Amino acid sequence: MWRICFFSLWVLLAPLQLSAQSTDTTLDVACWNIEWFGSPALTNGPVNKDLQEANVAKVLQWMKADLYGLVEVVDTSRLRKVVDSLGTGQFGFSVSPYCSNATQPSGNAWLTGQKLVFIWRKSVFANVTTRGMMRSSSSANTNWATGRFPFLLSATATLAGVSRNLHVILVHAKAGSTQSDHDRRRAGVQELKDTLDLYYSTASTLIIGDYNDALDKPIYTGATVTSFQPIVADSTDADHYRSITLPLARAGQTSMIGYPNVIDNHIISNELVPFFIASSPKVLTDVVQVVPDYVTAENTSDHFPVMSRFDWNGTVLTSVQALTLSEAGLRAWPNPAMRSLYVRTSEAMRDVAIRIYSVGGTEVYATTRRHWMLGETVEVPTTALPSGIYILELRTSGRRVLHRFVKD
Repeated sequence: MWRICFFSLWVLLAPLQLSAQSTDTTLDVACWNIEWFGSPALTNGPVNKDLQEANVAKVLQWMKADLYGLVEVVDTSRLRKVVDSLGTGQFGFSVSPYCSNATQPSGNAWLTGQKLVFIWRKSVFANVTTRGMMRSSSSANTNWATGRFPFLLSATATLAGVSRNLHVILVHAKAGSTQSDHDRRRAGVQELKDTLDLYYSTASTLIIGDYNDALDKPIYTGATVTSFQPIVADSTDADHYRSITLPLARAGQTSMIGYPNVIDNHIISNELVPFFIASSPKVLTDVVQVVPDYVTAENTSDHFPVMSRFDWNGTVLTSVQALTLSEAGLRAWPNPAMRSLYVRTSEAMRDVAIRIYSVGGTEVYATTRRHWMLGETVEVPTTALPSGIYILELRTSGRRVLHRFVKD
């Protein structure tokens, strides 16, 4: 009773963010735990399954995101109806062909288990593939809730004519607040980070979903740091990752009814930092405007959706000004280029995103450089590029440098 009264008061007093829906000019990514969605067991999730289905559809229609990562999906037939309600043929979806205690999409364990789901807007995402990560690892199997492995979506996302390759990892981490739960969860996170560092060190990557732990402190009271510390520690110093929902936890927000912290989170790789809209991460507590008794009746989910936004052009980030090479203290040669383009800086820089685009706006090369020393020359390979005109883009610390060059 206390948690219903507390959250009813909290929602009434919290400022309504009616503008928290997506926009047509940004890439809008959301994650949402929809609490045993469609489970036939009355003890799992909301009792009225038809009402839950209708409410989930209403909330997704209201959010209007480009990509949704949903966890705790049980009934895939109901899911298909929800996807169809977003617009006939406008969205694609993929369900993890595994879940806890099920390695294949068959049998009672999979049919009644909590599965991970991606839903994407077809007009934005192309070349979509999905797969489970670390599925051959016995340790990952144990630490990710006995087979609830992270679910990876790889695709090309296009906005306003600009295309970028993107990897989104949906997680539903091991639940529980005991030491064993914490230790398994942390070991699973460490293995995920090791995998990303090895195979995706230069990729544009998001990690979204139900972390079952906060990023500022652990839910296990016997620990001093979150179980996601391996990644959080590598984000607070701006090296490889950025925990973009960490400020929400520090501000005292919550993403779950009855739990005073943010356990549904978004983390991005440093390759995405130049395109991240800093003010965008939000816990969408204003779903009560769509489902008024969302909190008091818990008829949809015990979690709130969490959304973040990205701008492929950087035009929303007014602090990012396009500079010439000379204005930024840089020099590039040769032009035309053949095997490589060389760039030298007259000042030290950190976390530099280096990208090459065709004149049509398609990204054809991307990498990052953590440290760029004063006077250091960096080689950007161009051998694989067909002859033509290209744009070199450098982004760091609120600056955007553009340089047009020819590849012979």
